[in-house]
Amino acid sequence: MINRKIIYLSFIRLTDKVSRDWYVDYCIKKGMEVEYWDVVSLVREKHEEKGALDVDYLRYINNYSELKSLIQQPQNKDAIYIMLISYSGRFSKPFRLLTKYDCKMVFISWGAMPIKASASKFRLAAYRLFNNPLNFIFTTVSYILGNIYKKLNFVKKFDIVFVAGSELASIDQYANKVVHFNLCDFDHYQRVTAGKNRLVNSKYAVFLDINLPYQSDLITFGLPAVSPVSYFESLNCFFDLLENIYNIKVIIAAHPKSSYDNSEFKKRKIYRLLTAELVKDAEFVITHTSTALSYAVLNYKPTLFIYTNEMLKIYKNSIMREIHELASYLNMDMYNIDKLTDIKNINIKKPSKKYYDLYKYRFLTSKESENLTSSEIFWREISKI
Repeated sequence: MINRKIIYLSFIRLTDKVSRDWYVDYCIKKGMEVEYWDVVSLVREKHEEKGALDVDYLRYINNYSELKSLIQQPQNKDAIYIMLISYSGRFSKPFRLLTKYDCKMVFISWGAMPIKASASKFRLAAYRLFNNPLNFIFTTVSYILGNIYKKLNFVKKFDIVFVAGSELASIDQYANKVVHFNLCDFDHYQRVTAGKNRLVNSKYAVFLDINLPYQSDLITFGLPAVSPVSYFESLNCFFDLLENIYNIKVIIAAHPKSSYDNSEFKKRKIYRLLTAELVKDAEFVITHTSTALSYAVLNYKPTLFIYTNEMLKIYKNSIMREIHELASYLNMDMYNIDKLTDIKNINIKKPSKKYYDLYKYRFLTSKESENLTSSEIFWREISKI
């Protein structure tokens, strides 16, 4: 057993999904002393999250003085800090504090997708410059400062960075040690594949919901939300077409942050935190853009990439680019569902193992880690710190 305390320092609310996917539950089951420090208030307004937990190891930190005081406490001297914060100049202060007191830091780098990073960042920067020049200047200065802090050793390297896929492994992770890892979705896929039970007995397709009309992450990127009424109307008309022509049901794999009351999808079945189970037995997958696309890739499922007229209009240089690049990478088609009146115009392609495997090893796992669970790798490595 590891006697040192594990402290999660996070800009993410502690939810059932976070606790499951970031090994909080695993560490507790292993008998480790765990604390979860929520520092969300340092970067954004207070907000609630679906599935939020209220547990005795959760602590809310409201200012940097409080954070500094906690880091200095004797019981936290030898703690291992799992950073659920991406380093940048804007968010450098927690890292600088931990560097000052020579704390051990671990980072998990995963969730990359085949989206041209440079082009995507340029489009986002252009959008921010046009819509909020002050925010653009602040972000740019913060980026420059972040690099300066590294060069001056004001921010120490991570002791370990776990990376999922060759894409992230090829990037300088600013770490003393880089360890091959699996995306949490890959571990869920492995677990579900071993079972034989089905959630839905009849034939069905699954929609990977991203909670688009209510997605709080859009605010972070300065993007507007779609109209809930027109969005759900477009989706339901399309799902009706699919169900009538193919004699299947469309099931909703709800985004973890969603709070649907079942009216949005015309009383179609909605499941939360069961995406791995749903994709495993689906006939095909329907999506916009989502890291949950990994389940379609791992199960070699045909995938329909869809969008609406409104999405095309307001996300032309953001989400629409992502949809296009994902579809192109997997050699799948994308459809404007507001222009579909005849389902015969849709081609449910058989997946290419070549393209799907390329995605798998670039973004989800590696030859070094695919036969292990990430929890095993996680435990093995932090035991050595």
